[in-house]
Amino acid sequence: MRSVQVLAQPADVQRALFPDFVRVGDELANDFDAARRTFLAETPPLTPPQREAIDSLDHVLDTLSGEHNAAFWLDAEQLSLDPRWNLIRAKASLVLVSFGWPNEPPPHNGAIYANERQVVHNK
Repeated sequence: MRSVQVLAQPADVQRALFPDFVRVGDELANDFDAARRTFLAETPPLTPPQREAIDSLDHVLDTLSGEHNAAFWLDAEQLSLDPRWNLIRAKASLVLVSFGWPNEPPPHNGAIYANERQVVHNK
């Protein structure tokens, strides 16, 4: 639920949920992919609308993968500027609706992020 909630949020909320040095777009896609795989492996069969909503969101993210879309994922400004993020937000919102999950900003994920200068516990 959390990974989809983050994808459904406006750009400013998405950026606020991560330390400044994190490549937010890339992190959002990676979080969703990992959560989706675990969720589908551990969850009873989904209803057709739930499956369609998850698959549709996953398809949009997949079509945007690849080196030719690196700026889309790595430049945090693209979260606000690129209209494809609005499509992702709309697809994520449909997933939330299909499961009856709230469309609200989730809490920080509690992960530990590190770069060459700092380590941040995201809480």
